[in-house]
Amino acid sequence: MGEERIIPLPPRDAHREADILNELPNATGLVLWQDLRHVRDWLESPPEIRVDLFKELSPAVLARRRAVGNEHGELIDALGTFASMKSGPLSARPGEVARACEQVVEWASRHEYPRTGIEWAEAAARCDPENPRLANLAGRLIRNSNDYDRAEVWFKRGIGVAREQNNIVEQVWGHLGFGKLCQELGRIAGARRHLNRGSRLAWQGGPPSLAASAQHDLCFMLIVRGHLAEAAQRGRRALYWYPKTHARIPFFAADIGLMLVLDGRFSAAVHLLRPVLRAVEQPSARATILALAARAYAGAGVPEESAVLRRRALKILDKHRAMEPVTRWHLADAQRLAGNWLAAQAEAETTLAVAIAQNDREIERLTRKLLRQIATRRRGGPRHIPIDELRDFVRDLVDRVAQWAPRRERQWSGPWGNNRAA
Repeated sequence: MGEERIIPLPPRDAHREADILNELPNATGLVLWQDLRHVRDWLESPPEIRVDLFKELSPAVLARRRAVGNEHGELIDALGTFASMKSGPLSARPGEVARACEQVVEWASRHEYPRTGIEWAEAAARCDPENPRLANLAGRLIRNSNDYDRAEVWFKRGIGVAREQNNIVEQVWGHLGFGKLCQELGRIAGARRHLNRGSRLAWQGGPPSLAASAQHDLCFMLIVRGHLAEAAQRGRRALYWYPKTHARIPFFAADIGLMLVLDGRFSAAVHLLRPVLRAVEQPSARATILALAARAYAGAGVPEESAVLRRRALKILDKHRAMEPVTRWHLADAQRLAGNWLAAQAEAETTLAVAIAQNDREIERLTRKLLRQIATRRRGGPRHIPIDELRDFVRDLVDRVAQWAPRRERQWSGPWGNNRAA
């Protein structure tokens, strides 16, 4: 783990706050854009400049801020903290400002404003640079936007600071987040190292379900890299470690559904994905799982149901594009499995363009592979996992998803937090 022994400085500020206005072209975006600029000015200014940094807010600006607070109640506390920072810049505390920044991140994540979340996450991590949790948060959101080099710096910082503080919690989250980054870049050795390290630390000092999440992430990497037999082994371990009502159970089942599709076990995939679709409501994830189900039905020889699911996925995708590359990859392969070669070619080319535009390197790689399959008119492939190893696993997983009830999930004690993700 030597690469984290030297703790890197935070990456240079990219000054991309205009992304907030592009994502939120309204009064809310204007207020958040202005507050972010003021937070950065406050951070970068010495005390002798801070004292005269901000002018008194005009009545029109105050009215706009009140209107935004009334419309978005979750932002009231954060907006109040930023207003206090401007009225008393010398008495403002970095930790309080960082917490207000994090509240904006939480709001942006709930409402699917990813660029806004990224800008405010970096601001939070800069306000409280010795807080590894905020460094890991910035790394995760930036990684999810496919800005891998910048995310890597934040994860290395989070892991390094957490290790200096003997903070096992954030070491775990940092290794899991960095492992997923390696996974998305195809750095298999790095992904194995970080995910296994995070899993061991979680098993020793944290909730077993977090160790399960690490095995789940490693399982998914092995799936998309074609190591299906080992993926099935990791998947069985994750299922054994996951609590019955863990929030990731439906998404884990969807990943195993992809494993079944890639192994040509289409009927089993259809059987598994039915309860998954009943459990997942978040729009972007639901569109992706609908597209995966369309792929499974096409492979199972039920093109009519595949077409219905395709239309439902595209309807959601019109408004929720956070997972567009992977959703379109599933839809393109559904066309291939149905033998619609021209449609498959067109859909795959669209997917490739979207993946390149969004710097989604994993989907770009998978789509290029799909285009080669389409060019050779190849629909099937060898199976890698003995059916005897799958039968009980799939049955148990179907039962687990059918019984899934996240509202009854046991809360993790202490600082782990159930609502976190790597």
